[in-house]
Amino acid sequence: MKRPTIGDIARKAGVSKVAVSYALNGRPGVSDETRLRIKAIAEEVGWRPSSAARALNGKQARAVGLAVCRPARTLSVEPFFMELIGGIESELAPRSVALMLQTVDSHEAEIELYGRWWG
Repeated sequence: MKRPTIGDIARKAGVSKVAVSYALNGRPGVSDETRLRIKAIAEEVGWRPSSAARALNGKQARAVGLAVCRPARTLSVEPFFMELIGGIESELAPRSVALMLQTVDSHEAEIELYGRWWG
């Protein structure tokens, strides 16, 4: 099933995507009646903000990145890593924060990865 977009909401509400964005982000520019209608449609279709879109917009992405400088196979063999990831997830999940996990093969690659994530 395709994830609902603001375009889907806009078509259903008969308004522009900009109006949907304004309504969902609490910005002025749409009437209270339109805002309520848009929010009801968003709820009905199960729309949720996209972390990627929020990040591109300069808003909080609600994600934490973790680079592990080990071979990927190590994560499944050493119980420490599963305990670590489980512990991190147990704190992030209730807050709707995603965990981005990537293994790297050197400290230089780790630093480069964090730089890419930051950028």
